[in-house]
Amino acid sequence: MKKYIHISIFILIAMLFATVSPAFAQLGQTDVSSFTIQNVDSSVATVTVMFYNDAGTQFTPTVLNGAKPNPFTLAPGESWEIYVPGIPLAQLPNGRYSVVIQSDVRVATIANLLGTGDVNFNGSYSGFSDSATTFYLPGVVFNYYGWYSLISAQNVGSTAADITLTITCANGTVGTLQATAVAPYASHHFVLKTDTPVGFTASTKCNGSAVITSSNDIVVTDNQSVPAAGNTQSYSGVSSGSTDVFLPALYTGYYGWNASLNIQKLGAGNTTATVTYSDGGSSTCALTDAVPACLLYMPTEHPTKGYFGATINASLPLMVISNAANGSQAQTYNGVVVGGLSVGVPSVMKSYYNWNTSFTCQNVGTTTTSLHIVYEGYVTGAYDTASLLPSATKEIFQPAEAFLPAGYQGGATVTANTPGSEIACIVNFNNSVQMGTTLGDWSMSYNAFNK
Repeated sequence: MKKYIHISIFILIAMLFATVSPAFAQLGQTDVSSFTIQNVDSSVATVTVMFYNDAGTQFTPTVLNGAKPNPFTLAPGESWEIYVPGIPLAQLPNGRYSVVIQSDVRVATIANLLGTGDVNFNGSYSGFSDSATTFYLPGVVFNYYGWYSLISAQNVGSTAADITLTITCANGTVGTLQATAVAPYASHHFVLKTDTPVGFTASTKCNGSAVITSSNDIVVTDNQSVPAAGNTQSYSGVSSGSTDVFLPALYTGYYGWNASLNIQKLGAGNTTATVTYSDGGSSTCALTDAVPACLLYMPTEHPTKGYFGATINASLPLMVISNAANGSQAQTYNGVVVGGLSVGVPSVMKSYYNWNTSFTCQNVGTTTTSLHIVYEGYVTGAYDTASLLPSATKEIFQPAEAFLPAGYQGGATVTANTPGSEIACIVNFNNSVQMGTTLGDWSMSYNAFNK
């Protein structure tokens, strides 16, 4: 049986042409996207990439960027970045697309989003391997300190779908939006900077959570931004949660970065979420049916400076996202509900068009373990880290890897050396050159994948 990863890339402009309608450019004046696919299986993958426009029309280019054929193959651990503007126009016209990636073995996918113009926007999120008729977003914003959500729901069913978005603010205010007859494999985009939910007014200020329901299976992302400043946070919704959630990387005053947590309960009833930090201390928040989500700001909850991890427990299933900000820079990743012995990291960079990455891994199991790090194309540089106690975290900064050349972009694999161990990893991007010279956001985060 073939396996699928659906990624609802909410907006893909194929080339930077002024002929693209401004209505499509929902972040910057012109928006583009790329996505990276990694083979996280033990045998060669044959991968096919299919694009769907808003009407549900399918486009399957035979040639991708870099003259890559479609379908194409990936060796175990290998990754490939598909830069959508690099696909020939004859293969994929300018437009906005959702994407379905089909593979005969397991692959992992991340999407990067770029809005260009007077202000720049950058966001990243992880792809999906399953779908459902109900999805959850723990952090949704409307006119909140200039922040607005752009929520994209992709219909992955074979018939047209009706989709309903319900937002519950921290003060209990509820707003709704609906989309009807969304074509199969197409996406609908709830653009909150222009669409005011029923129950809100233009002056409503909302920081809350959302539930998205559909007549067909869907997948959902939220791309949040401050239109005037470019701050951008992107993350994937979930269809289910867990009573135990792990956060590999949180920050208080860490090179100017501070983190916050959005925590949402997914079941009916009341519960208390308890956050236990890897370096000591804890926080709690009460969740009810009237107010099912809360926001915890790390400089208030964890004043000790540095980077650290956390574990969150509750009596009801939770979904959690971690946000980090540094001035105009912002990034988000999903809390992890289950770890693995080995983790695939689809894309890391060292001075790749001035982009650099780090990845941070947390020991989410009960046994102490060291980590084995391998980069695509540099197996001879593989090495082991020091041991990590349960709940402890380790940050690996790619510019510090002397054996990686400048301009490197590829995948990585992280494996726990102790049998039976479980780890989870997240990845941060930043472009320090552009950060200091170009208005907007030049940072992103995404979740790595269990192998």
